[in-house]
Amino acid sequence: MATTSSHGWLRGGSVRSADGTEITYLVRGEGPVLVAVHGGLGTALSLMPLADHLTDRFTVALINLRGHGTSQRGLSPPHIDRYTEDVGAVIDTLGPIDALFGYSFGAVVALETALSAPDLVPRLALYEPPLPITYPIPDPEWIRGMLDAGRYEELVLDALGRGGGGLSPAEVAAARDNPLWLANVAHAPTLLPTMEVLSGLPADLRRYATLHTPTTLVSGTASAAFLHQAIDLLTHELPHATLVQLTGQGHHVAPEPLAEVLKTQ
Repeated sequence: MATTSSHGWLRGGSVRSADGTEITYLVRGEGPVLVAVHGGLGTALSLMPLADHLTDRFTVALINLRGHGTSQRGLSPPHIDRYTEDVGAVIDTLGPIDALFGYSFGAVVALETALSAPDLVPRLALYEPPLPITYPIPDPEWIRGMLDAGRYEELVLDALGRGGGGLSPAEVAAARDNPLWLANVAHAPTLLPTMEVLSGLPADLRRYATLHTPTTLVSGTASAAFLHQAIDLLTHELPHATLVQLTGQGHHVAPEPLAEVLKTQ
């Protein structure tokens, strides 16, 4: 399972998390290590277009969160601590790292990883984390009912486009045209643990004031209001935060401008 590029082979690896769950990851490039965490319906492959614009500067490691891609389904009930342990296990294997990046739900996981294990994360970058204080979390029982009925694509479309996913109709249409769309639909069952994890997060954001890791907060000017609100709240609470806004970008961000931010911050 390898492909070539001007920046080297795509390499794979795996590690056991604290509860024994096998977590897989992909690595490409040479240089300081940047670990990247995908969004709620994604996999490591979802961030490959971004990685392709970073491997001239970094060794990029793309994690498959538990239950996603080739990673094992979690052996423990869903909880944010299990996800941060997964990321920490990968960092321990590849580290020391230069930076940790998270996209959407992966940004929440990355933020919580830095909060729980600051010594592992020298720099942090987050793209539009859906914090529960602003994010309209769907009812887990409704999600369970949709899954039981086999209505995977309808569930994914709702999760992305009704406001909860922060995607505009044009972005949803673009997502459906993406070759990875069927993989996103196949990952519909991961929405349930994702929402359970988000629902279990404390609403009080003042706890982030203890995180002194230099953090780049990135958002698109065309994204949903609740995503901007979350970024604004984090900018206020994080003592070493820098805000970068990408003009014209939405939650489904283009890889080129995001990569430029990650390479220059």
